[in-house]
Amino acid sequence: MNTAKPMSLDKMASTLIQDGNVLEFADPRLNGEYSTEAFDLSLKLALSCTGHKKQRPSMEQVVSRLEKALEISMRDDEKHNGISIAVSLA
Repeated sequence: MNTAKPMSLDKMASTLIQDGNVLEFADPRLNGEYSTEAFDLSLKLALSCTGHKKQRPSMEQVVSRLEKALEISMRDDEKHNGISIAVSLA
């Protein structure tokens, strides 16, 4: 991706998703210490919220997808750290 000229974050995210380079959008200071699957899901959700009003997900859908991303992230953390944590957004 050409970063020489300014680009909006939603345009950058969309381009990276289309090119299959979603992880390039992640803050490098995270040092890869995050669930790539949850990151992918969260970025695509965020991008879907920037579309035309009729195409945006409902708040119920947003919460559901965020809960799914959290579940995935916690599952991946558990695999890597051998710990089990229960969290509810309710």
